[in-house]
Amino acid sequence: MLQHILVAHDLSAEADLALRRAALLARQHAARLTLLHVAATPEAEAAAAEQLRERLPECGLSELEAHTGHGDVVAVLLQQARGLQADLLVLGTHHRQSPEGFAGTTLERLLHDSPAAVLLVAGADPTPWRRALAALDFSPCASRALRQARALLGAGANLHALHIHEVAAIHAGEDPAELAFEGELFDRLLVAEEDGVDDGVQLSHEVRQGERESCLQAVIAERRPQLLALGAHSRSQLADALLGSLTLQVLRQPPCDVLVVR
Repeated sequence: MLQHILVAHDLSAEADLALRRAALLARQHAARLTLLHVAATPEAEAAAAEQLRERLPECGLSELEAHTGHGDVVAVLLQQARGLQADLLVLGTHHRQSPEGFAGTTLERLLHDSPAAVLLVAGADPTPWRRALAALDFSPCASRALRQARALLGAGANLHALHIHEVAAIHAGEDPAELAFEGELFDRLLVAEEDGVDDGVQLSHEVRQGERESCLQAVIAERRPQLLALGAHSRSQLADALLGSLTLQVLRQPPCDVLVVR
């Protein structure tokens, strides 16, 4: 159950989009909404607080209190996320700053250490999501990503679960028996996820065989999801932590809002 949403706002237009999405989710789920800006210095913090007060009415949030702090952005955000026991940390895509695998950037550090699921907002449409895609392996974090995405959706929305049986481009061809076996395992996983759940979300699924990036991009093009959910494995390097280079590519150029769950 979504109870507390923390929005990291850096005074960018992209952060305003993230705030609007967070406000919509807060209304849908009767969740608490907290807005936080972290400045580099106390002087910049005072100026930022005034800017946020002026911008909140434009987002339809006149009564929301804007919180500010100063120091290391990631350290302050993580401290607040833990202290507030936030369920969801929401960011705008303005946080994508480095083309080299996000090394040392705000986004990488937050994804690696956030105690809450992270939502990177790329879409400008402020309406509820109706189409979501969850990329699944058989890891616990991928299953958590599926459940978190489902919890964020409203009744009548479609959540499509995709499992990719990876085959290199130089592979001579598909292996029908191996694909059938993996498909059976995936079917069992989804049956377990559906057991006892009656939330009005329409769950569909499929297994594809091929290169992960090409398969995911093909399904995104076909289904045009508004939300993409991914699991983040707890390892030392971001390239290994999520779904390898596939997820790094998705985060560099998000095709829609992206939810990352550890």
